[in-house]
Amino acid sequence: MRVGMPSEKLAQWQAICIQIYRYIITHGFLKPKSAVRINREMKPLLFERLCMLKEPKVTIRIIRRCNFSCPGCSTFSSLSCKGSMRFADFQRIIDILNSCGFRGTLNISGGEPTLHKRLPAMITYASFNLPNANIAVFTNGDWIGSRKWRQKLRRLAGGNNTRIRFSLDLQHVHGSLLAAGKSLHSPNVTSSEREIMDKANRFREACLADGIHFDFAFKGSLRNARRYMHDLGEVPVYLIRFRKEPDRRPKKFGFFAVDVQEDSSVLVYATLGHIPAGQPLGGIETLPSALEMNRKLLQ
Repeated sequence: MRVGMPSEKLAQWQAICIQIYRYIITHGFLKPKSAVRINREMKPLLFERLCMLKEPKVTIRIIRRCNFSCPGCSTFSSLSCKGSMRFADFQRIIDILNSCGFRGTLNISGGEPTLHKRLPAMITYASFNLPNANIAVFTNGDWIGSRKWRQKLRRLAGGNNTRIRFSLDLQHVHGSLLAAGKSLHSPNVTSSEREIMDKANRFREACLADGIHFDFAFKGSLRNARRYMHDLGEVPVYLIRFRKEPDRRPKKFGFFAVDVQEDSSVLVYATLGHIPAGQPLGGIETLPSALEMNRKLLQ
């Protein structure tokens, strides 16, 4: 047993996890694709997934450039930003996390990650070498509907521990308009929302058809997310707190970052709040320290 618990304690924790899962399903926080039966086979997997709640999250920003200009962007990205992570550096980061037994959530973000030419290879490498981690790849979905987009989607799918996370909210609608040099007048917003929602629907249908894990990231409350995504039906949602002043993000442990710089060097930050404060822990070699620090403070 990797968690190092006595069998009776393990059974107690599994029972608690099952109760939590049933509560989530009952109250509509998670909608399975079909009716779910709690059986002996799924208990260990469920227990393992819920145990991730005690493991820190880490976000790896592989590129600073983005084709949107979202107001209040938490990563301060834009089309003019420079800096793209080297594949060798990404491999080193994953190898370190693997050697540390990382089993939490790993977010691959940007900028817009799909602008990185090595993204499919990065996803494959992370998925294979971190089999016990939960990997999420963020995207604004602007490429949905372009030439050969279905093939691109399949290349980004990764393994069973990987999901593609489509950012879908008003901030990204505004970001698409501002990047195109358009005003935020109501007709423009309505038109852009309709276009992005159509992309989201095509993305959802393609993921379901091809068996690709996915969800939609939304900045705001669950109630607002359901209202905003009403036309998509029941879809999995990942909520993000909207911050009007992302440069004043608190230094809260439990979520740390590996961030590419303008010269493509890589810095590690003990929390997301240390990024806007300009307080890195150091280079990639400090990654084990950042992970251990966050693990201790989560206990």
